[in-house]
Amino acid sequence: MNDIFNTESIINEAFGNKVELFPSVNELFELELAHLEYKSLSGEELLERTAYIKAVDNKFSKHYLLYSNNSEKIHADRSSATQAYFEEGQFSTGYATHGLFPYRGKFHPQLIKGLINILNIQKGETILDPMAGSGTTNVEAALMGINSNAIDVSPFCQLMIKTKYEALTIDLKLLEQTKIENKKLFDFFKQGDVLKKITKIGDDNKIKIYNLAFLAFLDALGYSKRVVKSNHEQLFDKVLPRYIETVKSFLSNKYFDQNKIGNLNVLSDSDALNIKIESNSVDCVITSPPYSFAIDYVENDKDQLEFLGYETTELKNRLIGLKGKTKNQKLENYFADMDLFCLQVSKVLKKGKYFVLIIGSNTNQTGGIRLEETVINSAKKYDMPLVKSILKPIKGMRNTMKEEYVLIFEKQ
Repeated sequence: MNDIFNTESIINEAFGNKVELFPSVNELFELELAHLEYKSLSGEELLERTAYIKAVDNKFSKHYLLYSNNSEKIHADRSSATQAYFEEGQFSTGYATHGLFPYRGKFHPQLIKGLINILNIQKGETILDPMAGSGTTNVEAALMGINSNAIDVSPFCQLMIKTKYEALTIDLKLLEQTKIENKKLFDFFKQGDVLKKITKIGDDNKIKIYNLAFLAFLDALGYSKRVVKSNHEQLFDKVLPRYIETVKSFLSNKYFDQNKIGNLNVLSDSDALNIKIESNSVDCVITSPPYSFAIDYVENDKDQLEFLGYETTELKNRLIGLKGKTKNQKLENYFADMDLFCLQVSKVLKKGKYFVLIIGSNTNQTGGIRLEETVINSAKKYDMPLVKSILKPIKGMRNTMKEEYVLIFEKQ
């Protein structure tokens, strides 16, 4: 028999025959990240921290133990296609509170966790995401016992980040004992001025539950603008129980320790071009600039922002990638903003630490200019040379962006 058939599989060659990866780890970039993570962690630390490995020598990883027991109620009333999507992403996208308010263009939490491991960020250290969006980096850092700062120009994103994080700190007994009355909550929220009214409740633990319900209200509001078969209140009746069950299910997991999560600070007085943090104080920066050439995030969140009382035109003038009237003006402003952004990152990042930028490239909309190359040059100018680049295909945005790059820079 030809010896070629006795050759070890690529997975066994890379990881040995005692490592079992999650079935969803099936793309080349994931295998590359999984291998880098495998080389970065060892022994018990590998089982404790890994994002990509299900088991080592028949011992389950903490990632598997934490995120394998989702309640069936979470996916009740969802279409079969939506259920399949979340089941497939059980260990990569939809675990803990990451699945609350699905957000266009958001990170895969598993990717962020893998990067945190590869870059050797430890419990008690601090990560910054200066364009935090839905807060994936911040929630993932918290789950790993790592502190984080979140910055985003959108007040709605700030609320979403805070709510997703605080849901991890809700008193489970109080949540179980609280009678959730959908109709009363809907009427309470629809009258407006919600955040002020919630603040007046005065009980921090109850406020967290109200904020969770309010995020479900805003989620249902967005859905109601995209569907015709159900109105806002009917959708709220479906979304709210899903939110409550998601949080209950995770908080009741015996492998989750509420006392060990990292701290979060949402910096509402900063933006990516003016980071108000002490110089040389951050252990890692992980972020992704808005895909404004592909997704108009302000327009995407317009219903939620307007309900909260914010003027969307002003926000558009502050968002990187949306400034300017013509395509050329937007490009010039984008490159100037990204250059200033790199300067800001270099200022707050400690020497010898890493800056990770996940950036898409769309030469059709940029006149042939590759976005990642301009950022690489800017980062180098501010003493952050590129040390690693990983190509990652984009799913679901094929018409606008086909790929993105995971760029890792080191502060000199």
